[in-house]
Amino acid sequence: MNLQNYASAFVTMDAFANFRSLDSTIVRLAPVFQIFRGAFFAFILYPFYNTLIKSDYAWVKMFFLIWGFSLIGSVAPIPGSIEGMIYTKMSLVEHLIGIPEVTVQIFVFSWFFVKWENRTERDYS
Repeated sequence: MNLQNYASAFVTMDAFANFRSLDSTIVRLAPVFQIFRGAFFAFILYPFYNTLIKSDYAWVKMFFLIWGFSLIGSVAPIPGSIEGMIYTKMSLVEHLIGIPEVTVQIFVFSWFFVKWENRTERDYS
């Protein structure tokens, strides 16, 4: 089930005119690249592990950190980002329509990740 109907959005919205087709090989391989992106984020965030994960309201901190990097701190003019609102001709509604999806995904990820990490007190020494 495709709730957001990306295929029709890519065809009808001018903001996606420079994007590759959804049938493109590299677009189909995007989930594989997300593994490397996740590893990169893990590498960057690991020094802050105890501050982030082993603290009160850890999932809330992680949520706002990732949400902020993804939407507020994005350097690309993607729909829903501050840069996108400044540099694209999309309407405010077009920008706001994707924010709930991203917010829910990051919320669920943050909550499950912190629960998973805190499921037991592990000692790796």
